[in-house]
Amino acid sequence: MTRVLPVQGTDDPAIETAAGVLRAGGLVAFPTETVYGLGADGLNPEAVARIYAAKGRPATNPVILHVEGIAAAKALVSQWPTTAQQLADRFWPGPLTLVLPAAQVVPAIVRANGPTVALRCPAHRVALALIRAVGRPLAAPSANRSQHLSPTRAEHVAKSLVDAVELILDGGATEAGLESTILDLSGERPRILRPGPISPAEIAAIIGTVDLWEGAVKRGEVQPAPGMAERHYAPKARLELVAPQAGAGGVAGRVAYVGFGSLPSLPRAVHGILLPMDAEAVGTRLYALLHELDGAGFERILMEHPPEGESWMAVRDRLRRASAKESE
Repeated sequence: MTRVLPVQGTDDPAIETAAGVLRAGGLVAFPTETVYGLGADGLNPEAVARIYAAKGRPATNPVILHVEGIAAAKALVSQWPTTAQQLADRFWPGPLTLVLPAAQVVPAIVRANGPTVALRCPAHRVALALIRAVGRPLAAPSANRSQHLSPTRAEHVAKSLVDAVELILDGGATEAGLESTILDLSGERPRILRPGPISPAEIAAIIGTVDLWEGAVKRGEVQPAPGMAERHYAPKARLELVAPQAGAGGVAGRVAYVGFGSLPSLPRAVHGILLPMDAEAVGTRLYALLHELDGAGFERILMEHPPEGESWMAVRDRLRRASAKESE
């Protein structure tokens, strides 16, 4: 049975308990400032393989290594460019993942057999305390079944992974609510592979112009970083994106309609939900809302296309992938 331990601070005995599980090759779900991660010893290939099995994660999708700081990150790469130093100085600890050429010490399974490794220093005191207690980088993708909703609370982890994880550290709701920004520094030009809480403008202010990748990696192809598949972050309910103020005329079944700023007139049977015209607030709330709608038994979720603009980029990315059709 999976244990759930509340954790109050960096000196909580639960952290050492979790560190013992990880040192023994087990799995521990823990909070970060973005979403809950499913952690394993990142330098233990057998432990990392358990992450893939628990999530049903394809071997073509690499995992992020979470480190306690710059010195630990440098030990995992073959190159540490000036741009990496500048960005780590500014945004670490924080929701920015850097993709860099991997050192030989990084197991192939972590990299999905690719040449690069994704690294992040989380801005959450429990996550950092756990990394320090283990004394090793932690491989930690989101603590949920592959392609499904990311967890922002401990109960989301428990519902998704059931008994596939030995221990869940319950640190309450996460702060950012969306996964980290992923920036690839391994090529000729810096390139954002996944938008997140750190915007392109914030990155460009430090290192100059960055490219933005907005495609989708086909099923079976190797991804250079997580979050690049066509379908990802999906609720159990069928999520459909509709035009603003489109309404929900002619729909049947248990349907929720989510609008931004204002709601159109809706049939009495449709459950209306109003979100603010505030990208940061919506990002923080998005996954929790979709979890709630799944828990309430809604069959369809009609959500208006979020506004344009850079501040909404991460929300648009998550909703585009969450509403993509399942592969055959």
